[in-house]
Amino acid sequence: MNDLELDKKIRDLFMSERLPAVSVQRILEQSRNEKKTAWWRYWGPVAAAAAIVVVISFQMAREHDNGDFYFDVAGEIAMRHNDYAKFDVKAASFEGVQKGLKDLGFSVTPLVKQKLLSAYEVIGARYCQLEGQQAAHMQVRNRRTGALCTLYVASLKGSLETLRSSDGHIDLEANEVDIWEDSGRLYALVN
Repeated sequence: MNDLELDKKIRDLFMSERLPAVSVQRILEQSRNEKKTAWWRYWGPVAAAAAIVVVISFQMAREHDNGDFYFDVAGEIAMRHNDYAKFDVKAASFEGVQKGLKDLGFSVTPLVKQKLLSAYEVIGARYCQLEGQQAAHMQVRNRRTGALCTLYVASLKGSLETLRSSDGHIDLEANEVDIWEDSGRLYALVN
């Protein structure tokens, strides 16, 4: 037997051999399952990267909006300062305001910037809302100039929580607003 005949016999032997249909079906099913897994292995990291990009973009947009929100809150407070609504409580101190506004869920007595606020005399207060949160709207008088000013105190909850650690000065057309955070409360002084 020469090499050519041997090659022919080996080829014929392999060509005559067949896998049972059950084995062929099992191999085909495994092949389909591997293709599904391979698809998820490829797109999983892509989807995760896309999700990270979306989250980072959302966070950047939110931080950009915080500056606008800060300005909007200052504008809302200044607008109420220019409103001539009556004050329900007549008081000469923060303690008097706290006693008069019994339903407040927070203290109006400041812990920081006491030196700044000592230049103002408390005259009266009333309940109000600031961005959907309960707030105290106090009328204060500058001891040096006699000018009537507004001091707002609100709990830093809800949308106001984005102003946490805020400390700034905003010049509006008609007013100046100083905003700061004090122990989980937002303070705003309008001159």
